[in-house]
Amino acid sequence: MSARVIETIKQACTRNLSLKLLSLGVALCIWSFTAVSRESRYELTLPVELRNIPPGYMVSGQATGDIRFTLSGPSLLIDGARRSNATVILNLRGAAVPGKTLFSHLESYLKLPDGIRVIRISPATLEIDLIREQIPSPQQQGEQQP
Repeated sequence: MSARVIETIKQACTRNLSLKLLSLGVALCIWSFTAVSRESRYELTLPVELRNIPPGYMVSGQATGDIRFTLSGPSLLIDGARRSNATVILNLRGAAVPGKTLFSHLESYLKLPDGIRVIRISPATLEIDLIREQIPSPQQQGEQQP
């Protein structure tokens, strides 16, 4: 290439440099705004963890299983919500002993950033039934041994 061509390219790149940098900054702002504000939905399935089961009691019936949450919001925030929620922790301290305890508004047990909405929860409520643990009597233990 000749020196004249190189000089022409150099002038084209440096002419109105502040205007070019300003337009690049505006383009980056518009791109980041659209990337953050893109609305998406995600189904988050989490296991249930029961804590503080009163001593001498156990949960009656089948295990609590998983809870499915449908989240809506910007995709970047949903990714953060997925990483910060591994389980749904339910505290049984102060639960009716023995008896049934109903947990509703399960979305309140999630750590969600502002801008994320919970659209659907399945199941909507969880019922935990606490019963006394059955301790075998000495007579029953003797019958079970061969």
